[in-house]
Parts: sequence; C-alpha cells; structure tokens
Amino acid sequence: MASPLNSLADGAKPVMTVVISREKKLTPDHDDYYFSKVLELALTKTVPTHGPYRIKLVQVMPITNRLLREIELGRVDITWMPYNINAPARLMPIKIRLLKNLSDHRVFLIRADDQARFSKVKTIEDLRSLRGGIGSHWPDRIVMEENGLPLVLSLSYFNLFKMLASSRFDYYSRGVHQVLPEVSAYADKGLALEQELLLRYENPVYFYVNKSNTLLAERLSLGMKIALEDGSFDALFHQFENFAWAETMLKQGDRRVIPLSNFSFSEAPQ
Repeated sequence: MASPLNSLADGAKPVMTVVISREKKLTPDHDDYYFSKVLELALTKTVPTHGPYRIKLVQVMPITNRLLREIELGRVDITWMPYNINAPARLMPIKIRLLKNLSDHRVFLIRADDQARFSKVKTIEDLRSLRGGIGSHWPDRIVMEENGLPLVLSLSYFNLFKMLASSRFDYYSRGVHQVLPEVSAYADKGLALEQELLLRYENPVYFYVNKSNTLLAERLSLGMKIALEDGSFDALFHQFENFAWAETMLKQGDRRVIPLSNFSFSEAPQ
C-alpha cells in the first residue's frame, strides 16, 4: 500500500511509494501511457503538500478480479478503469474523469467495403442484426451484452483486428480516444473507420484505490483538482493527437447517435 519511507532526515517529508501494475516501457499510443502521465501529474502537483514520491512497477495484470484483489490486499495501490457499481467494496474511485467525456463514446472499425451496410443502421434494433467483436475481459463487453448486441469474443486485442478482417464479425467498437492510430495501423488490412455512427453511454474512467488508503486518495484528489484549475491537465490531455481528433469529431455532431444503457453506472456523472 502506498506508504512513506521513514529513512529521511528529521523534518523532511517522507517519500511516498505508489505501486502500480504496468509494463515498464510504454509507447504514447498505449492507454496506460496516458494514465501513467496523469498519475505522475497529480502526484507532482502535491509534492509541496505531501512530499516526494516514487512509482514502483509490478507485473502486468489485466483489470480483472486478480488485480482488484491485489489492491484490496494492499499489494498494488492504484488502477484506472470505467466506473462500475459492482467493483469490490474495499475499492473506491477518485471521481474525476480522466478522459473527460471521451470514454462515453465509441465508434466502429469495419471492413472498408462494408460502409453501405452501416449506413442503413438507424436504431439499436438495426445494430442488433450485426455482430461486434470485443475483448472477453473488457468492461464494455457487459454494456454491449446488457443492451442485446451480439458479440464475438477474444482474449487478444490484436486478434480482434485479424478476426474483423477475416469476417468473423462485422464491427469492432473502439473508444473515440483509441481509434485514430488503429485506423492508420490496419488500413493495409482492409479496415477503415465507420463514418456515420456513434455509440454513447455513461462510462467515466476513474482512478481506483483501496478505501483504507486515505493518504493516497486525498493526494490524488487534491493533485487532480490543482491540475484542472491551473490548466496543466488540459495541457497534458491535448498533447495526444487522438484525443484532440476525438474532441473535434464529437463537436461536429454529424454522426447518428445510438444511446446505450449502462446498468453498472448508477450515479450522476462527475
């Protein structure tokens, strides 16, 4: 559990060690790269009030019961994930949206020659006639299933692109903040961004910590609020081209929105 090291001179603030489950080397297009930068920003903003910090990396664990259990046990300090009312009771979210409203919206990767099929989709009933692909352990899977959307599942993120290209399913739904680099990466496989549709449901992404880890919770909440007020959160956010593209696309408002219900989200958005 995030805790101070006590081997410092009298009067000096101790170093807080924050343990996270993450790969050691990340490229900027990896989701964890951005969230790690936000975490560092919040911790850095609170060095004057809470002292120095260091981040300790442990083996990668997908956001599954195992990782959440590690946070419950205090062996990992923090993760980031969409809000879920069914999260373990000992975990709590820091209710500041890490992706603003981008995580509330999804678009589709499709086979490039299939756009005409999707141009006919006007309602969720129309969409139910098509099959989507999604990661078997992703939180969005639950939302899709609760809304009656047929799915083909895979444990592998990368295999889903191959499965789409080989017509195993009809579309691969992606967060608007994720899709831009994927469009470029898989254009030579015959995949393209669907041009007319947008899924929307409440899906805020938060930091999660152990409820008893009040020092870290308070520090993150304060650090995020400072970063929001002084503009440094926005400055970091807009360093990512895919985020800026997504914000522009949403502001244009020229896609047909298909609203979904998220039964795991029970509170007003923060």
